[in-house]
Amino acid sequence: MSAVPLDPELLALLLPEWEAAAERLADAAEEREERRALDVLRGLASGAGIESLQSALQGFDPLPEPFDARSVAAALAAHARAVVAAGHDLPFDAPPPGHAPIRTLVVDDSAMMRRLVRESLAADPAFAVVAEAADGREALARIAEEEPGLILLDIEMPVLDGLGVLREWALRGTGAVVVVSSAAVPGGEVAMEARRLGASAVVGKPSGAFSPDLGERQGEAIRRAARRAAGLPVEGA
Repeated sequence: MSAVPLDPELLALLLPEWEAAAERLADAAEEREERRALDVLRGLASGAGIESLQSALQGFDPLPEPFDARSVAAALAAHARAVVAAGHDLPFDAPPPGHAPIRTLVVDDSAMMRRLVRESLAADPAFAVVAEAADGREALARIAEEEPGLILLDIEMPVLDGLGVLREWALRGTGAVVVVSSAAVPGGEVAMEARRLGASAVVGKPSGAFSPDLGERQGEAIRRAARRAAGLPVEGA
């Protein structure tokens, strides 16, 4: 990534228009509106010569599935502000300098599975696991305390299951949710209900809570889903 200074006057003019377009993306109610807002952002990024934003926006043409417009808009706005503050372009494959990694909560009743999910995320510096929970009630407490930007959530748990957590989270939770569960088969009834309640994505995990191959077999899928949910670019998307 080039550290050649960008035109400060151009950057100052860019930022209000960029943030307005990002806000339109976040508030878009239909795919047509999302595409229109993304087209405006592409034009602004090209006009300002900010390669990182141009590259990031290429990942949304065509729109990936799932597409969390609000999270993407927040990430794009934050990166634009970081570039303007730095005066030169910055990499967009991890949080910009001065921005902490995305605070992540891992929720699963299996300690082994929590460890495997945590190790899968450790391969991506954009995320930092700040808390874990072994059941739904504990998860809600950690959400209130930590205000995570991302939650990786199991479905089948004691005390309160993942769908129960999603119902509460939809009312007052923070961040985005990726369901990681063998109970939520993509396209199945549980997965559809999780998406209806606001989950950004549903990723399967090996059947059996202590399967050791999560890191190799599903780790990449978890990382890709996490980046999409957080509004970060995904290689090859």
